Amino acid sequence: MEELLASQSSKFTIFHRGQEVEGEVVAVFTKEVILDLGGKSEGVLPVRDLPETISKDLKVGQKLKAFVALPESENGQIILSSSPQMRTGSSFRGHGVNWSRFINAQREKSKLRGKVIEVNKGGLIVEVEKIRGFLPNSQVGFELLSKVGEGMENLIGQDLTVTVIETDQEDNKLIFSQRGQITPAEEEKLKSFKSGQKEKGKIVAILPFGLVVSVKDRSSSGRDIKGTEGLVFISDVSWDKVEDLSKDFRVGQELEVMVLGLDEELGRLNLSIKQLAEDPFIELAKEYPADEVVKGEIISVNDAGVVVKVKEDVEGFLPASKMTADAIYEAGKTTTFLIDSVDTQRRRINLVPFVTSTAGLIYK
Repeated sequence: MEELLASQSSKFTIFHRGQEVEGEVVAVFTKEVILDLGGKSEGVLPVRDLPETISKDLKVGQKLKAFVALPESENGQIILSSSPQMRTGSSFRGHGVNWSRFINAQREKSKLRGKVIEVNKGGLIVEVEKIRGFLPNSQVGFELLSKVGEGMENLIGQDLTVTVIETDQEDNKLIFSQRGQITPAEEEKLKSFKSGQKEKGKIVAILPFGLVVSVKDRSSSGRDIKGTEGLVFISDVSWDKVEDLSKDFRVGQELEVMVLGLDEELGRLNLSIKQLAEDPFIELAKEYPADEVVKGEIISVNDAGVVVKVKEDVEGFLPASKMTADAIYEAGKTTTFLIDSVDTQRRRINLVPFVTSTAGLIYK
């Protein structure tokens, strides 16, 4: 099995912070360029990070060199920069960085003052005492998000308070968080909401990773009072995959949301739009009973297994433990499988190989 996994995943590369890479441009957007780096994930390079002489003539198929700023964002993408200085430390290998300062801050949970100097799809690059670290979207507090306005670029130059949650001198890695900074009054206000309740709100900001929605609080008498902001992550907007929120939503738009939970440490409501409707996958899954034979196109192969496109918006998964040793699994290849079970939580169909013995018998 180890040999099989090695042969299937040999073309995938593990990337490291600060590594110089070269990729092929597969998409060009207003604010970012998507690069195929030959790995299991795509690379995202901000357009503003490129010299104007290059950015004005970008074309699909063009080769670009860049440096890895973050090996994997919360969206699974590789965040890139055109300069090695986008790395955490002030030098390429981290020499001159006072690591003990940040290690002590992490141990003592002390607060540090910093400034936002860059934004990308995965989060914010924050400079503290002339050292750059990363603040993931999942760790950004609502006091900062409330200043985002029409775009994340408005956060550049904003002063903020952070704590250190991860240091790795060997990998030159410094990760910040804004958790645990809300006031008792804000915490009490959040507790007036309950998971599962439906609320009406208004979109106040559209971010690459979600919608900031202002939800009205209610006093015990039912009177509307000051609003509380919540976040609808892009994965909770629709049961279908959403690529660009700005195409379907606008600032000021009113909509209904469901409260998923309270993030008291970040001072925000976690909201959902898709939970207001039944998951269409549940009904669709009834078309795929166990032991039925299906054909699907292999989307990707990794250490965990094989991801298969069974139908539009229907994904299948063949675990590595059930891959056939003598079979060749390649992206783009159409292969026959047997349905093992349906996972409604992960919204995918679990598959096993379709194998016929010399006697013509079908077995798992």
